[in-house]
Amino acid sequence: MRFLVVSLFILLSTGCALTQQPAEPLAMPVKPTLKSQTYQLEYTTEHASPKVKSVQLPAHKVLRNQTVKIITDKASVTDKLLSQISQALNDKQLKVTTKNNSDYTLTIQQLDLTFTDDTKYAIKQPENPFPIYTKVAQQYPTQQCAAIFAQVSMRLTHKASGDVVWFAKSSIDSASFHREPLVYSFSEEQKITNELEIASFIHQQNTDEARIARLGKDIQIPQYKTLSKLSSLTKLSGPCNRTEVSALTPMMQFYLSSILIDKIKVQ
Repeated sequence: MRFLVVSLFILLSTGCALTQQPAEPLAMPVKPTLKSQTYQLEYTTEHASPKVKSVQLPAHKVLRNQTVKIITDKASVTDKLLSQISQALNDKQLKVTTKNNSDYTLTIQQLDLTFTDDTKYAIKQPENPFPIYTKVAQQYPTQQCAAIFAQVSMRLTHKASGDVVWFAKSSIDSASFHREPLVYSFSEEQKITNELEIASFIHQQNTDEARIARLGKDIQIPQYKTLSKLSSLTKLSGPCNRTEVSALTPMMQFYLSSILIDKIKVQ
Protein backbone atom coordinates (compact mmCIF):
# COMPACT_ATOMS: atom_id res chain seq x y z
CA MET A 1 0.00 0.00 0.00
CA ARG A 2 2.82 2.33 0.89
CA PHE A 3 4.45 1.53 -2.45
CA LEU A 4 1.25 2.45 -4.30
CA VAL A 5 1.01 5.84 -2.59
CA VAL A 6 4.65 6.65 -3.33
CA SER A 7 4.22 5.65 -6.97
CA LEU A 8 1.13 7.85 -7.36
CA PHE A 9 2.98 10.82 -5.86
CA ILE A 10 5.87 10.37 -8.29
CA LEU A 11 3.52 10.21 -11.27
CA LEU A 12 1.69 13.39 -10.25
CA SER A 13 4.95 15.25 -9.64
CA THR A 14 6.28 14.22 -13.06
CA GLY A 15 3.08 15.35 -14.78
CA CYS A 16 3.25 18.77 -13.17
CA ALA A 17 6.90 19.11 -14.14
CA LEU A 18 6.12 18.26 -17.76
CA THR A 19 3.32 20.91 -18.02
CA GLN A 20 4.74 24.04 -19.84
CA GLN A 21 4.36 27.46 -18.25
CA PRO A 22 3.09 30.09 -20.77
CA ALA A 23 5.28 33.00 -21.83
CA GLU A 24 4.94 36.30 -20.01
CA PRO A 25 2.22 38.68 -21.33
CA LEU A 26 3.43 41.36 -23.69
CA ALA A 27 3.07 45.01 -22.66
CA MET A 28 2.29 47.91 -25.00
CA PRO A 29 5.56 49.50 -26.10
CA VAL A 30 6.35 53.01 -24.89
CA LYS A 31 5.09 55.62 -27.34
CA PRO A 32 7.68 57.86 -28.99
CA THR A 33 7.85 61.55 -28.10
CA LEU A 34 5.73 63.35 -30.67
CA LYS A 35 7.05 66.64 -31.99
CA SER A 36 4.94 69.76 -32.46
CA GLN A 37 6.09 73.02 -34.03
CA THR A 38 4.21 76.28 -34.70
CA TYR A 39 5.11 78.56 -37.61
CA GLN A 40 3.92 81.92 -38.95
CA LEU A 41 3.26 83.06 -42.49
CA GLU A 42 3.08 86.67 -43.67
CA TYR A 43 1.15 87.88 -46.70
CA THR A 44 1.53 91.32 -48.30
CA THR A 45 0.03 93.29 -51.15
CA GLU A 46 0.92 96.38 -53.14
CA HIS A 47 -0.07 99.75 -51.68
CA ALA A 48 -1.05 102.95 -53.44
CA SER A 49 -0.86 106.50 -52.15
CA PRO A 50 -4.17 108.33 -51.75
CA LYS A 51 -5.37 110.09 -54.87
CA VAL A 52 -5.86 113.79 -54.14
CA LYS A 53 -7.13 116.62 -56.34
CA SER A 54 -7.28 120.11 -54.86
CA VAL A 55 -8.05 123.41 -56.65
CA GLN A 56 -8.12 126.81 -54.92
CA LEU A 57 -9.29 129.84 -56.87
CA PRO A 58 -7.80 133.30 -56.26
CA ALA A 59 -11.07 135.29 -56.20
CA HIS A 60 -11.17 135.41 -52.39
CA LYS A 61 -8.32 134.97 -49.96
CA VAL A 62 -8.94 132.66 -47.03
CA LEU A 63 -7.63 134.44 -43.97
CA ARG A 64 -6.81 133.28 -40.46
CA ASN A 65 -9.61 133.52 -37.91
CA GLN A 66 -12.30 133.74 -40.56
CA THR A 67 -15.40 131.70 -39.77
CA VAL A 68 -16.58 128.54 -41.50
CA LYS A 69 -19.93 126.78 -41.23
CA ILE A 70 -19.91 123.07 -42.10
CA ILE A 71 -22.76 121.89 -44.34
CA THR A 72 -23.55 118.16 -44.25
CA ASP A 73 -26.87 118.02 -46.16
CA LYS A 74 -25.37 116.05 -49.06
CA ALA A 75 -23.57 113.35 -47.06
CA SER A 76 -24.15 111.24 -43.99
CA VAL A 77 -21.60 112.56 -41.53
CA THR A 78 -21.28 111.06 -38.06
CA ASP A 79 -20.92 113.30 -35.01
CA LYS A 80 -17.40 112.00 -34.50
CA LEU A 81 -16.33 112.78 -38.06
CA LEU A 82 -17.93 116.22 -37.81
CA SER A 83 -15.94 116.88 -34.66
CA GLN A 84 -12.75 115.69 -36.35
CA ILE A 85 -13.32 117.95 -39.38
CA SER A 86 -14.01 120.89 -37.07
CA GLN A 87 -10.73 120.25 -35.26
CA ALA A 88 -8.85 120.05 -38.57
CA LEU A 89 -10.27 123.47 -39.55
CA ASN A 90 -9.29 124.89 -36.17
CA ASP A 91 -5.78 123.59 -36.73
CA LYS A 92 -5.75 125.65 -39.95
CA GLN A 93 -6.65 128.67 -37.77
CA LEU A 94 -10.21 128.87 -39.11
CA LYS A 95 -13.10 129.21 -36.67
CA VAL A 96 -15.97 126.77 -37.00
CA THR A 97 -19.40 128.21 -36.34
CA THR A 98 -23.02 127.10 -36.54
CA LYS A 99 -24.27 130.59 -37.35
CA ASN A 100 -25.46 131.60 -40.82
CA ASN A 101 -23.33 134.75 -41.01
CA SER A 102 -20.07 132.84 -41.48
CA ASP A 103 -17.40 133.99 -43.90
CA TYR A 104 -17.37 130.62 -45.68
CA THR A 105 -19.33 127.40 -45.86
CA LEU A 106 -17.58 124.06 -46.14
CA THR A 107 -19.87 121.58 -47.88
CA ILE A 108 -19.18 117.87 -47.47
CA GLN A 109 -20.32 116.74 -50.88
CA GLN A 110 -19.28 113.11 -50.94
CA LEU A 111 -18.54 110.39 -48.40
CA ASP A 112 -18.69 107.24 -50.49
CA LEU A 113 -17.72 103.73 -49.38
CA THR A 114 -17.94 100.88 -51.86
CA PHE A 115 -16.93 97.24 -51.61
CA THR A 116 -14.75 96.39 -54.59
CA ASP A 117 -13.04 93.26 -55.89
CA ASP A 118 -11.14 91.34 -53.25
CA THR A 119 -7.52 92.25 -52.67
CA LYS A 120 -5.02 89.48 -53.31
CA TYR A 121 -2.21 89.07 -50.79
CA ALA A 122 0.88 87.07 -51.80
CA ILE A 123 2.98 85.06 -49.37
CA LYS A 124 6.20 86.71 -48.26
CA GLN A 125 9.25 84.48 -47.98
CA PRO A 126 10.87 84.82 -44.56
CA GLU A 127 14.54 85.70 -44.29
CA ASN A 128 15.24 82.26 -42.83
CA PRO A 129 12.68 79.87 -44.35
CA PHE A 130 11.70 76.98 -42.10
CA PRO A 131 12.13 73.43 -43.44
CA ILE A 132 8.58 72.99 -44.75
CA TYR A 133 8.15 76.56 -46.04
CA THR A 134 8.21 75.53 -49.72
CA LYS A 135 5.53 72.90 -49.16
CA VAL A 136 3.28 75.32 -47.29
CA ALA A 137 3.86 78.12 -49.80
CA GLN A 138 2.69 75.84 -52.59
CA GLN A 139 -0.42 74.91 -50.60
CA TYR A 140 -1.28 78.47 -49.49
CA PRO A 141 0.35 80.85 -51.99
CA THR A 142 -2.19 83.68 -51.65
CA GLN A 143 -5.01 85.04 -49.51
CA GLN A 144 -8.10 86.95 -50.66
CA CYS A 145 -9.46 89.78 -48.53
CA ALA A 146 -12.46 92.07 -48.77
CA ALA A 147 -11.70 95.59 -50.00
CA ILE A 148 -13.40 98.96 -49.66
CA PHE A 149 -12.84 102.00 -51.87
CA ALA A 150 -13.46 105.29 -50.03
CA GLN A 151 -13.97 108.74 -51.60
CA VAL A 152 -14.38 112.14 -49.95
CA SER A 153 -15.03 115.47 -51.67
CA MET A 154 -15.52 118.99 -50.26
CA ARG A 155 -16.20 122.50 -51.43
CA LEU A 156 -15.45 125.84 -49.76
CA THR A 157 -17.79 128.67 -50.74
CA HIS A 158 -17.51 132.39 -50.01
CA LYS A 159 -20.79 133.14 -48.23
CA ALA A 160 -21.33 136.75 -49.27
CA SER A 161 -20.69 136.26 -52.99
CA GLY A 162 -21.56 132.58 -53.43
CA ASP A 163 -18.24 132.02 -55.18
CA VAL A 164 -16.59 128.62 -54.86
CA VAL A 165 -13.03 129.34 -53.73
CA TRP A 166 -11.80 125.78 -53.21
CA PHE A 167 -12.84 122.25 -54.09
CA ALA A 168 -11.05 118.97 -53.58
CA LYS A 169 -11.47 115.21 -53.74
CA SER A 170 -9.50 112.30 -52.31
CA SER A 171 -9.77 108.51 -52.44
CA ILE A 172 -8.01 105.40 -51.20
CA ASP A 173 -8.58 101.65 -50.93
CA SER A 174 -8.67 99.88 -47.59
CA ALA A 175 -5.53 97.80 -48.16
CA SER A 176 -3.50 100.90 -49.01
CA PHE A 177 -4.93 102.66 -45.97
CA HIS A 178 -4.15 100.15 -43.25
CA ARG A 179 -0.98 98.74 -44.91
CA GLU A 180 -0.83 95.86 -42.43
CA PRO A 181 0.44 92.48 -43.59
CA LEU A 182 -1.74 89.47 -42.94
CA VAL A 183 -0.15 87.14 -40.41
CA TYR A 184 -1.26 83.52 -40.09
CA SER A 185 -0.08 80.68 -37.91
CA PHE A 186 -0.18 76.94 -38.40
CA SER A 187 1.30 73.94 -36.65
CA GLU A 188 3.08 70.79 -37.72
CA GLU A 189 2.27 67.86 -35.47
CA GLN A 190 3.38 64.25 -35.47
CA LYS A 191 0.68 61.62 -35.02
CA ILE A 192 0.96 57.84 -34.54
CA THR A 193 -0.72 56.05 -37.43
CA ASN A 194 -0.59 52.39 -36.31
CA GLU A 195 -1.48 52.48 -32.61
CA LEU A 196 -4.60 50.34 -33.17
CA GLU A 197 -2.57 47.82 -35.16
CA ILE A 198 -0.03 47.44 -32.33
CA ALA A 199 -2.76 47.14 -29.69
CA SER A 200 -4.42 44.38 -31.73
CA PHE A 201 -1.09 42.54 -32.08
CA ILE A 202 -0.48 42.72 -28.31
CA HIS A 203 -4.00 41.43 -27.61
CA GLN A 204 -3.55 38.47 -29.97
CA GLN A 205 -0.17 37.57 -28.50
CA ASN A 206 -1.58 37.59 -24.96
CA THR A 207 -4.18 34.87 -25.47
CA ASP A 208 -3.46 31.59 -23.59
CA GLU A 209 -2.78 29.71 -26.81
CA ALA A 210 -0.43 32.38 -28.16
CA ARG A 211 1.49 32.64 -24.88
CA ILE A 212 2.12 28.88 -24.92
CA ALA A 213 3.02 28.94 -28.62
CA ARG A 214 5.60 31.71 -28.28
CA LEU A 215 7.32 30.26 -25.21
CA GLY A 216 11.06 30.54 -25.82
CA LYS A 217 10.56 32.53 -29.03
CA ASP A 218 11.71 36.08 -29.73
CA ILE A 219 8.61 38.06 -30.68
CA GLN A 220 9.09 41.36 -32.50
CA ILE A 221 6.43 43.90 -31.62
CA PRO A 222 5.70 46.23 -34.56
CA GLN A 223 7.26 49.66 -34.18
CA TYR A 224 5.20 52.82 -33.98
CA LYS A 225 4.84 54.71 -37.24
CA THR A 226 4.46 58.50 -37.21
CA LEU A 227 3.17 60.96 -39.77
CA SER A 228 3.52 64.75 -39.75
CA LYS A 229 0.26 66.63 -40.29
CA LEU A 230 -0.22 70.32 -40.95
CA SER A 231 -3.06 72.21 -39.34
CA SER A 232 -5.17 74.74 -41.20
CA LEU A 233 -4.13 78.41 -41.13
CA THR A 234 -5.31 80.64 -38.30
CA LYS A 235 -5.20 84.41 -38.84
CA LEU A 236 -3.35 86.31 -36.13
CA SER A 237 -3.48 89.89 -37.41
CA GLY A 238 -4.58 92.09 -40.28
CA PRO A 239 -8.15 92.98 -41.39
CA CYS A 240 -9.47 90.62 -44.03
CA ASN A 241 -13.16 89.70 -43.85
CA ARG A 242 -15.93 92.20 -44.52
CA THR A 243 -16.58 92.93 -40.87
CA GLU A 244 -12.92 93.65 -40.15
CA VAL A 245 -12.50 95.84 -43.24
CA SER A 246 -15.76 97.72 -42.60
CA ALA A 247 -14.44 98.68 -39.16
CA LEU A 248 -11.76 100.75 -40.93
CA THR A 249 -14.22 103.11 -42.64
CA PRO A 250 -14.47 105.82 -39.93
CA MET A 251 -10.69 106.14 -39.86
CA MET A 252 -10.51 106.13 -43.66
CA GLN A 253 -13.06 108.97 -43.90
CA PHE A 254 -11.21 111.06 -41.33
CA TYR A 255 -7.87 110.36 -43.01
CA LEU A 256 -9.14 111.53 -46.42
CA SER A 257 -10.95 114.52 -44.91
CA SER A 258 -7.86 115.69 -43.04
CA ILE A 259 -5.77 115.41 -46.20
CA LEU A 260 -8.20 117.66 -48.06
CA ILE A 261 -8.54 120.31 -45.35
CA ASP A 262 -4.77 120.47 -45.09
CA LYS A 263 -4.77 121.56 -48.77
CA ILE A 264 -6.70 124.78 -48.01
CA LYS A 265 -4.31 127.70 -48.27
CA VAL A 266 -4.90 130.03 -45.35
CA GLN A 267 -3.08 133.37 -45.28
